[in-house]
Amino acid sequence: MLSSNKFSIYHSQSIKIITHIFYWIACYFFMLFVNGLSFKTNLFNTINVLFSFGDIFIIFLIHYFLTIFTIPHVRKRKWGIVFINLLLVYLTLIMGATIILMALKALHPESSIIALEYQHFGVNSFTKIFSYNSALWVLINTIWYIVPGVGIKIIKDFYENLQEKSAIIKEKNTMEINFLRAQIQPHFLFNSLNNIYGLVIDNEPASEAVLQLSNLLRFTVHDSKKDNVTLKEEIVFLTNYILLEKIRHNESQAQINYDFEKIENGERLITPLILVNFIENAFKHGINASIKKMWVNIEMVEERGLLTFRIVNNKPSLTAESRITNSKSSGIGLSNVRRRLELEYQGYYSLDIKETEDIYEVVLVIKLHP
Repeated sequence: MLSSNKFSIYHSQSIKIITHIFYWIACYFFMLFVNGLSFKTNLFNTINVLFSFGDIFIIFLIHYFLTIFTIPHVRKRKWGIVFINLLLVYLTLIMGATIILMALKALHPESSIIALEYQHFGVNSFTKIFSYNSALWVLINTIWYIVPGVGIKIIKDFYENLQEKSAIIKEKNTMEINFLRAQIQPHFLFNSLNNIYGLVIDNEPASEAVLQLSNLLRFTVHDSKKDNVTLKEEIVFLTNYILLEKIRHNESQAQINYDFEKIENGERLITPLILVNFIENAFKHGINASIKKMWVNIEMVEERGLLTFRIVNNKPSLTAESRITNSKSSGIGLSNVRRRLELEYQGYYSLDIKETEDIYEVVLVIKLHP
């Protein structure tokens, strides 16, 4: 399966396909040369051509099997699956050689070369599958054909991932610089909020709102720059955000329910601000976009380091124009969250988004940092 992304070393999908084709043609001619020496025949001898074609076809299948199915499991450290995959590769090489040699033996029964090769590498009993000659055959194909191809794939992926991370770090730094240029001095802002808090301290709802806003800003300005915060700190931030939204929307307008109590270990680490975007979208595109009574249910469960975050909200009745605007603005935030999840939790998260005409549901499962 050939895929592409904006950080790919290939300028287009067609160039990628052509490059792969030339690589396999080069491998085939190299195999013709090596097998020609082994068979002691000229390069384009019929037996050499047919045997090499069958062998390169098997290597071709194994290469894409390893790069598409096995390497992702290596990254996820699922060693049991990796072992089974490698065992399948071994058996495929052994049985593939046997089938090719049997076919050539039937086509050229007079050939002493084929008879000798079949005697060495052909499998006609279970015990011979793991014999010295069979292991040697696998080793030769692995070292000369499989390792170089898979190695090139690993190096290419590493380079592309490095480019992507560099681009995202650069983008993040640019955003932080622009934010710093535009923001009010944090000390001035917090001092002003403290003064306002002193003025409204007798008004409990107002003082509580100022306090929550101050905590939100402090977390956003300071704690969000950390690589990780504790789950307990992230929950405090999310709670303050939700409470501020509850102040903005009275119960007649919106029903807001949240449950962050099912946490086994609040000291586990999580990337800051990875969850708030989903809550923000629920309010922005659900409650804030509607004139009818809306509701949003938010739930977080952590057990043995596995965090399940679920948020469900009903959807407003939108015009076609509003629906287009809504989808564009929500898509930007969602794509950014997906990119952050891929960088921070690649292979250790699942994001499931379900949408109907009336309901929007997000379920995010993350394997937290220890």
